Amino acid sequence: MRILFLEPYDGGSHRAFREGLARHSRHEVTSLTLPARFWKWRMRGAAPWFADRIAAEGAAADLIVATDFLNTADLRGLLRPPLDRAPLLLYMHENQLTYPLSPDEEFDFHFGFTNILSCLAADRVLFNSSFHRDLFLDALPDYLGRMPEAVPRDVRPRLEAKCGVLPVGLERAPHPAGSFAPYLGGACDAGTGPGWPRDGREHVILWNHRWEFDKRPGTFAAAVTRLAAAGRRFRLLVLGETRQRDEVFAGLRERLGDRIDAWGHEPSREAYERHLASADIVVSCAAQEYFGISIAEAVHAGAYPVLPREQVYPSLYGASCRGRHFYTGEDELAALLDDLLSGSACGHVCPLPLDCDEYCWSRLAPRFDEVFQDVIEEVSAR
Repeated sequence: MRILFLEPYDGGSHRAFREGLARHSRHEVTSLTLPARFWKWRMRGAAPWFADRIAAEGAAADLIVATDFLNTADLRGLLRPPLDRAPLLLYMHENQLTYPLSPDEEFDFHFGFTNILSCLAADRVLFNSSFHRDLFLDALPDYLGRMPEAVPRDVRPRLEAKCGVLPVGLERAPHPAGSFAPYLGGACDAGTGPGWPRDGREHVILWNHRWEFDKRPGTFAAAVTRLAAAGRRFRLLVLGETRQRDEVFAGLRERLGDRIDAWGHEPSREAYERHLASADIVVSCAAQEYFGISIAEAVHAGAYPVLPREQVYPSLYGASCRGRHFYTGEDELAALLDDLLSGSACGHVCPLPLDCDEYCWSRLAPRFDEVFQDVIEEVSAR
């Protein structure tokens, strides 16, 4: 089948998802993209740009796949026949109903409503986690309740009927057959798995997220600074797209620069994989997270995850693992990290690295291909 993939914000996890799907799908995937900037203008103006580009190139497709920064209702109204009737699948990386505002932003009803319209216009909607889907659907009544009149009816049941869940893929190979769950978070018994910390050296703590407000880098910096002041020994890997916001970690580098082994965006995938393999602990402080590809990559590589309780993580990593992975607030984060660095109270045989095999593209791509086929057949039958 011919898949036309439209990505108006081609960066970070959006780009990783698009490229991974194109590499691993059994179908022919052609992409049209715009750079990852000016997200508000992308939501307002990407649809006519893509419609014009598709018309100019005479693009053909059995299925259109778009992501949440594109207004698919506008797109369908602007596409020329026969593509205006082509099956359309919308993939929701995030949504503007529940995404936190940055400190310099004011609430704008338009962007969340664009997400709602896009979901209504699509033939199928996929969310990157059940947590995200439920959060979005649960927010609909209050959000639409802001309208003074002419409120569209039955939006939740209409969307619920066409919503599904498939996570973002990892560009990693599943663990070899017969692999054993590693022992993480404490003194390792002989024969149970790798030592703690790995290779008997100082613990390595990894941050591998965007350096932006919604990832709360200040919380991470404050917690590890407290650990250092308490005399704990550890190394740091402070990675991620800086987005020209180096100042958010400037104080951390000044105070703990002698502990930092890697800094900023790592363009080499091979080098990034080495960093993942060396990390003992990976930390998220996110104020919003609907899946968390950087955490999933690190967990799959064997790092012990330390994660905010109020985000998606308990639904992904809480059911099958008896380790202490979740915290609320900076004090609890610092205390949990201190326990990990100072003793074996958090130690356990951990199935999470093996559980994350299901997120690897080799396992996930066939599930996407099956959904693509279902959507095409469903629309054709109608």
